[in-house]
Amino acid sequence: MNPTKYCIGGLLKRFEGVITAIVTPLNHNGELKENSIREIVNFQVGRGIHGLFPLGTLGEGIYLPVSHRKRVAELVIEQAKSKIPVIIHIGAAEAEKAVELAKHAGEIGADAVCSVAPIYYRPDAKSLIEYFKQIAKASKLPVFIYNNVGRQGYNIDPKLFGRIASEVPEIVGVKDTSYNVDQITSYIQEHSSKYIIMGAGDSMMLINFALGAAGHVCAVSNIFPELTLSLYKAVKEGNIVKARELQFKISSIRNILKEVDIAPYKAALKIRGIDAGYPAKPLRPLTDDECKALLEKLKKYLED
Repeated sequence: MNPTKYCIGGLLKRFEGVITAIVTPLNHNGELKENSIREIVNFQVGRGIHGLFPLGTLGEGIYLPVSHRKRVAELVIEQAKSKIPVIIHIGAAEAEKAVELAKHAGEIGADAVCSVAPIYYRPDAKSLIEYFKQIAKASKLPVFIYNNVGRQGYNIDPKLFGRIASEVPEIVGVKDTSYNVDQITSYIQEHSSKYIIMGAGDSMMLINFALGAAGHVCAVSNIFPELTLSLYKAVKEGNIVKARELQFKISSIRNILKEVDIAPYKAALKIRGIDAGYPAKPLRPLTDDECKALLEKLKKYLED
């Protein structure tokens, strides 16, 4: 018997492929740049990306007020117009906020919600089960666990995931950002017949897809969706040589973009004609010189 209340076969087709963890455009005062959010969604849909993941790590959800997060979710869903699935990240430092955001996501028509495990403190399995039960009850949607080891400070390994998911039938999968090949392998071996396994971390993209992950939540696809979609297609066609070449390019781009947290991804969108503005405070924007140097480094990948 399937441990989840949802038909995984149907959901798998909905959530497979390259899913972009979109940035959240802000002005210098921290207010939303709503037109830029719409432009980002249009760009992603137009380039053929398979899904959107707003308000995650790259979307700075943890730093944004609840009102901003609700509005971003509304804008993304409205603009996507059901053309591609939208998984709303609702994780927050306070469980009450996460529950409120989960309820809102369900009300506005999200396809699923995803939550990073509670941060700062280290909850035990019983606490995690109760937390995800609250998320599921509030959203009435399929739920993904977001295992971001570096941000939450502890690991949800396949065994712990299985224990939580067995108690929360609304859980349909995991987004694993452990950067651990052994772990993603175990997730796929132990759980892919019953749950949707999604990888993350763009240096792991080829590995994740080659091992059999259903999807990959991607950062570089904010700026270069074509490269990431080409990698996915190459793996599907069994062309590992081409996929490897594309992974090298994606990894090189990632290394350029990760020199400062968040800001380079927003600045880089200028080469696609989108003004994504500033990062959320206290993160700093790039200086003019840094921005110019960044765009110069990235230009050759646009020409590819």
